[in-house]
Amino acid sequence: MALSTAPERVRLAPAPGRPAGPRRPAPALPETPEVTATGQRSGGSFRRSFVLSAVLVVASLLAVVGADAYLTQGQARLTRVQQTLNNELTSKRELELQVAQLSSPSRIIAVAEQRGLVAPTRVTDLPAASEDTASTGAAPSSATNQTTGTGKQ
Repeated sequence: MALSTAPERVRLAPAPGRPAGPRRPAPALPETPEVTATGQRSGGSFRRSFVLSAVLVVASLLAVVGADAYLTQGQARLTRVQQTLNNELTSKRELELQVAQLSSPSRIIAVAEQRGLVAPTRVTDLPAASEDTASTGAAPSSATNQTTGTGKQ
C-alpha cells in the first residue's frame, strides 16, 4: 500500500477536432451608430429611455409616499374624533344617570318637606273644561260659586 501525499493535477486531453492551445478571446461587438437625421438607431436612445424610466419610478414612489402620508393624517384625525365621541358618550350617560337620580319621586318629596311643603289632606278634582269654555278661557258658571269660589253650591 502506497501513501500519496497530494493529488496530482491531471490535464485532460483536448476534445477530438479541437486544437490544443490557449483560448482565443471573444470577438468584440460592433459599436452602435450615432443618431442621424434619417432616424437610424443610436447609442443614446438606451440612455434616454433608462433616464426616463428612472424618473417615472421616482415620481411613482413619491406619489405613493404622499398618498401614505395623507392617509396617515386622516387616520390620526379619525382616531381623535372617535376618542372625543367616546368621551362625550360617557359624559352623556353620567348626566342621564344624574337626571334620573335627581328626578326620583322620593327625592322630590324629601326636598319639598325640607322646604316646608306638606302633602294635602284633601284632594279636589277640577271639572273638565268644555270646548266652548276652553277656547274663551271663561270658567263655567255651574262649576264655581261666585261668592265663595270653592266649587260648591
